[in-house]
Amino acid sequence: MASSHSVVVRLLFVVTPFDRSRNKIVSNRAAGGGMATKDRPGKLKVAKAPAVARRARAKPDRSAAQKAAPAFRAKRGETLLQSPGGQVLAKTFALQASTALPVYPIADRLQVLEQLALALEGFYVHLPRKKAIYGFDPVRALGLLRLRATALSDAEFHENLVEIVTRVRDRHVSFAGRSPYGRAAVLPFLVESCWEAGKQVYVVTKLTAGVPIKSLQPGARVTHWNGIAIERYLRLNANMFDGGNEASSLARSLAFLTYRPLAQFGPPLEEWVDIKFTLNGAVLEERFIWAGFDSASAPRYPAVGRNITGYGGDLLLAGLQDARRIQTAPDSFDPAPPPAKPAGVPTIEGSGAGGVFDYGRVTTVDGTFAYLRFWSFGANNIDDIVNAVAAVLPALPQTGLIFDMRGNTGGYIAAGERVLQLFSAMPVVPARFQFRVTPLTRAMAEATDYFVRWRPSFAEAFSTGDDYTRGIPIEGDDADYNQVGRKYPGPVVLISDALAFSTADMFAAGFIDNRLGKLICTDANMAAAGGNNWRWDVVRMFNPDFRLDASLKADLIAGKLSAAIVDAFNAAGCSLSKKAVLSPGVPDDGDTIWTIQDGALAHSVRDYPWMSATPLVYLARSPAGLTDLPTGFVLGLTIRRAIRVRKNEGRVLEDTGIEPDIFYQMTLRDITDHNQDLLERAGKELIVAQPPAV
Repeated sequence: MASSHSVVVRLLFVVTPFDRSRNKIVSNRAAGGGMATKDRPGKLKVAKAPAVARRARAKPDRSAAQKAAPAFRAKRGETLLQSPGGQVLAKTFALQASTALPVYPIADRLQVLEQLALALEGFYVHLPRKKAIYGFDPVRALGLLRLRATALSDAEFHENLVEIVTRVRDRHVSFAGRSPYGRAAVLPFLVESCWEAGKQVYVVTKLTAGVPIKSLQPGARVTHWNGIAIERYLRLNANMFDGGNEASSLARSLAFLTYRPLAQFGPPLEEWVDIKFTLNGAVLEERFIWAGFDSASAPRYPAVGRNITGYGGDLLLAGLQDARRIQTAPDSFDPAPPPAKPAGVPTIEGSGAGGVFDYGRVTTVDGTFAYLRFWSFGANNIDDIVNAVAAVLPALPQTGLIFDMRGNTGGYIAAGERVLQLFSAMPVVPARFQFRVTPLTRAMAEATDYFVRWRPSFAEAFSTGDDYTRGIPIEGDDADYNQVGRKYPGPVVLISDALAFSTADMFAAGFIDNRLGKLICTDANMAAAGGNNWRWDVVRMFNPDFRLDASLKADLIAGKLSAAIVDAFNAAGCSLSKKAVLSPGVPDDGDTIWTIQDGALAHSVRDYPWMSATPLVYLARSPAGLTDLPTGFVLGLTIRRAIRVRKNEGRVLEDTGIEPDIFYQMTLRDITDHNQDLLERAGKELIVAQPPAV
């Protein structure tokens, strides 16, 4: 990137509630988002609401609209945003009225620094690789920050911590602190890039419905941002994004140009933005003030899915897609018949797997082809997506299929990889995944039977000094990825970009490595995110400190802190005082959690039948130093790395990314008229790939 001294800080927010009890993220189902808003213009209702109410909390298996609309209210001075049908979607507010800083007590600062250092040094799979490539040691940097943590203001501490996380250069390594702000700061327009006469230009393609704007219109070419040439500003802005390569960082810099998540560091450094643009031959300037933005519910993107140990995705991008849809296509939240589409524009006939993909057909000059638009790979069960796709393929044109996953936010890795078999005449080989071998990861593999398949490899690597376990499929074996078999006989072309993330990277790698067809990418590379990311509470879940005998479960159920339980704690090196109190068990979807409060210390005993036949004990502080994070903090990291197969056998996906067969430069017609030139190019590739007529 242009400079090692960032002028902005990396942003991250976490909006999806996590259910600790069964290793899952609560599903927040919704119809497609992202660039689909190009096809869905609409009017946004605005309504002042003086009443104040608490935000509805997301619960599984209900639509976001059903959950949020009755309870979501705006405070005085805030504005509700509604669909044309009256559905409450979001609210906006003046950032100046919400400038209270996050508070970081000294004890919380030291605990967060300690746990982040433990996470990186003991569990983070890419640490040696990142240090070698980028010449930065985040663990040492955290130690140095710890020395001066007590002397920094809250804002200085937060910005220093976020800068360290950013310099790791892995979007799976994430940190979110406390924030009073809301979800994001937004500007009322969208900027996209295309190519004209061999030069990349930046065009306004959408305006927020219902917001008065003086001069700016779709089609305007943006030349300057706050007095800085737009190309230069985007490179400076890219320093806030930890993309695995330059293409990814620049793509995210542009995508988040008018949308800034707030939960990381608060409002943007500037209160307003002055843009210079050309429109119809005139050179114009206009000022826009950042507005606070808060959705009425968890983001309306397809379900993230419940299998968090097999997750690879990007919640930040999902939040962006949610905001784009609310701002530029509010009518898409109201039930309505789909409008007729001209030739060259996909006709969407339905959606599958809870809105994870849309399906239909598109007619180009070369014929009519099947079309799949994949927004994510979110799923609750491993075969949800492959079964849903297999069910719709027979009704689509069999002459060729365009698989479009631009902006895909990732999801359940194994569920995504199982889709590959539908297009392959030969058995597909899924990616391999490796742990880094450390005392902490080895102990985790021994702590429960969940990672029993990796245990022999841990033992072998520990004895030989290897840094990584051998690579095996993230779930199941090769045969499990071929149980459904080929369901589409025609040729397939894959379309992607540098925003498509994590599971999408692995899907594209599998598509290429298993020789399923050509990859067209609208950027020079994809996101280069090759790993399985966990939140810190998931890491803690799979690192219990000891087990209780199964017979003691009856005492727990009875609410009795028996002498046998106290003896078990003593035997594990943790003495309970006479003041220790056992709280009643809290049931949660078949699991139960008890808390033993002993003065300031809170130990937990958890009954996870899906994970262990005996109750598991989690001390307030484990012998290895692991603790829960203070309330309001979230940490994420990559726990396993993806290794490519077949012709790219052994190649690490992280940082190297996916080099496409075709680097396609988007045209003005693409970004303003439903990607028609891009789809025409894909159609021509399908014609070339068709077998000769007999």
